[in-house]
Amino acid sequence: MMAWEELQGAAPPTLLRGRPLADAEEVLVLTYTCDLSFFEDVCLREAQAVRARTTILYDADQLTQGPRRSDYLALPVVCKAGGAFHPKLVVIASETDGVVAIGSGNATPSGWHHNAEVWAVLRGSGPTVPQLFHDLAAWLRRLPAAVWMENLGRECLDRVAELLTSRPADQTPGQPVLVTTSARPIIEQLPVPKTPTTSLAVAAPFFDPQAEALGRLVDRFGPAKLQLLLTRDVQCDPDAVAQVVKRARTSVVATPQSSRYHHAKVVEWTTDSRSWALTGSANCSKAALIKTMATGGNCELGLLTGTPDPLISAVPAHEVDLAQPAGLHVRKPAEGVSSRCALRVLGVRVGAESVEATVLTDGHRVPAWLTVEGLRLDHKRSDGQLHLYIGVPPPGWSIASDGRATTHVETDTGAQIRDVVVTDVPAALSRIDHPSPLEHASLPLVIADQAHLAALFEALAHLASVRPDRIVASPGVDRRRQVESRITATVGPALLRFALGMDGRSTLVPPDDEIFDGSDDENDASRPTPQGETGTAGAVPPARPETVTTVLDALTGGQRTRLRREIQELVNASEEWPLPAKLAVSRLALTLVAGGLWVDAADWSDLLYWVALQLWMTDQEESLDDEHAALATIGLVALRTGIDRRTEPDSDLVAQFEELRQAYAEWTDWRAAVPEETVRRYAAGLSGHTFGVLFGQTNFVTELDWILRRSALHDAVDRLDGARLDGSVVHVARGRTTRQAVIAALDALRDFPDVQVVSDDEPAVHGWWNGRRLLLVTRTGAGWRAEIWSHLMTGIAAYSRGTPLRPPNRRWTPSGPDVAFASTGL
Repeated sequence: MMAWEELQGAAPPTLLRGRPLADAEEVLVLTYTCDLSFFEDVCLREAQAVRARTTILYDADQLTQGPRRSDYLALPVVCKAGGAFHPKLVVIASETDGVVAIGSGNATPSGWHHNAEVWAVLRGSGPTVPQLFHDLAAWLRRLPAAVWMENLGRECLDRVAELLTSRPADQTPGQPVLVTTSARPIIEQLPVPKTPTTSLAVAAPFFDPQAEALGRLVDRFGPAKLQLLLTRDVQCDPDAVAQVVKRARTSVVATPQSSRYHHAKVVEWTTDSRSWALTGSANCSKAALIKTMATGGNCELGLLTGTPDPLISAVPAHEVDLAQPAGLHVRKPAEGVSSRCALRVLGVRVGAESVEATVLTDGHRVPAWLTVEGLRLDHKRSDGQLHLYIGVPPPGWSIASDGRATTHVETDTGAQIRDVVVTDVPAALSRIDHPSPLEHASLPLVIADQAHLAALFEALAHLASVRPDRIVASPGVDRRRQVESRITATVGPALLRFALGMDGRSTLVPPDDEIFDGSDDENDASRPTPQGETGTAGAVPPARPETVTTVLDALTGGQRTRLRREIQELVNASEEWPLPAKLAVSRLALTLVAGGLWVDAADWSDLLYWVALQLWMTDQEESLDDEHAALATIGLVALRTGIDRRTEPDSDLVAQFEELRQAYAEWTDWRAAVPEETVRRYAAGLSGHTFGVLFGQTNFVTELDWILRRSALHDAVDRLDGARLDGSVVHVARGRTTRQAVIAALDALRDFPDVQVVSDDEPAVHGWWNGRRLLLVTRTGAGWRAEIWSHLMTGIAAYSRGTPLRPPNRRWTPSGPDVAFASTGL
């Protein structure tokens, strides 16, 4: 049991970030109000980092924010008898270890951070487990009989129950006891002491309108003293509560001194020698304490424990007068009962070969079919008020994503059900073999931490084990989905998204003040923490690096040298890797180049050549063609940028780039088919001092087309001041003399033997140079003079700077420059 002074916020996020199980099989969360976007930020990445399948069950009427990801099970639940699905539970389990947390907070920023809550955590890591594990497993197995849920939920509960009972129960007396509303009212499960109750203390944010549950507690225990802790914004009838308070011999009604919303639910009673406490999800209401699920009560989950120290009286508080409760901001009480919809779609589940939707009706008309993104799903079977619809998608069908894992469903009558949660079932049910550190840390954080970086390199090597050519295509199954599912199962969705040029928020670690920028949950008006109060226990978390550039700038010289070597080794090692791994490695290299890991263009342009070459040499995978072509396009443009930035041209690299240019030029249709959005995904984040601040805004397809239409000669001429290429002839401006200008250009263009260079100024000079023989043709009056020098083994650079040429080997008068060149026979 956690003491009140420790209740500074998010018990489940703290628990998950601590990773109590290094290799969990299942993470199960039960909640009433649910913010799936927030859940993904603080829970999903931590669960998937330890390879766990992740499932969250929530009340179908209480989804405040939809999901962004589809690789976990987000399952709405409806109580059959009309109560609210109200438990708060976190289970982390494997066959050899397990952690169970039962508390009062919903899976929202309020419930897992802002509010004051109570959480109790039990661990079972030895040869036996607490008896509560077996009791909880039995309750999970019974739960589907009392609530409407999809088969995926039933299967998950069975898997978790199996793990919780994989070891025998410890029968030692005095352990915490599980209480639920499945069979008996919770109030009847609270043991009445054999000796007089000296005090009864109750803390809850909700009371039923007549304060009947509070009255039943007072009658059951007959305490000498009654203590109520009422949070600000408490939901109750002050007059009804006051009438119950008068029935106790002594009473104290107080409110916490802190302005924090106290959402914890605690019932505490003591004798002279012992004390007990009920904690968990149950408010002080009829639906929570007096009714069962079968009679319309809520689905509640609580923990009954013996407590050595009082909880409620430890809260700094001041007394309030129920006759004048204005300072409490009391709200009108109401029983929290789920609404009833005539028809609700619990979810759309995309499988390997089919798409399914589960519909819950109120017993009236059942649709004959549904449509999802143009795909028809026909009615297959019914289970009471639950109805299953199935359709087989054609190749290429998908649910369009706009950063949200939801869709719209239309019935046969044209009715639309909006924002239905979508699940990629194969991805959600697979356990990641080797999750990358990107599951729980952003790329800058990974680069900043040597252990994370080593783990990323290891994950990339595991990604290389995914060979699309060995994935057997199933008839009617989307090929891309097969490849993505295999990658996700191997290294996790975060590295998949990185390889595909996407950076979903789930790959980042937002600061707490962003994650926990919460809203109300369960009708509680949670308050932001006032200035001077801390929102979480302990020190303020350190500032996180925001970009790859800021991390690289902070590295020492030795660290930069080491990272350069490691990236070069990674690129070399990936030479034979298949396309998915090659995409990830290529993007990583581009990102680090853009971030400034290499300062000299001579160094990073060499690296990018090997990146571009390997993308060319890698076998195609049709389902990843867009990403392949997009990254190759950006890589070639970046490589050309590096070649242009070099202070001295590298003839070998120029020749190699020319070969690449010719190879890619033949694949016009392949490059032209790339969606602009795919290119933009990969280009995001590459602007900066290495490639230029406008690099990310480049029209890469147009830029590459321009590059490929050119030749190495175009590039070489561009590097000459005042030179231009007209067809195959290079025109140069006058230097000290027209002859020296032509000779200087011929020397600069020595990698292009016998390219014709012409002076634009008079006297006109035409020149050709092939590394051993120089031919100059000069206009003299109305005619031409041709001169040829042979065996110039030391080159012609000195002659461009004014050193006189020796007498030519031959001199003659041709009718024109072209005739002179042709007469040499070369």
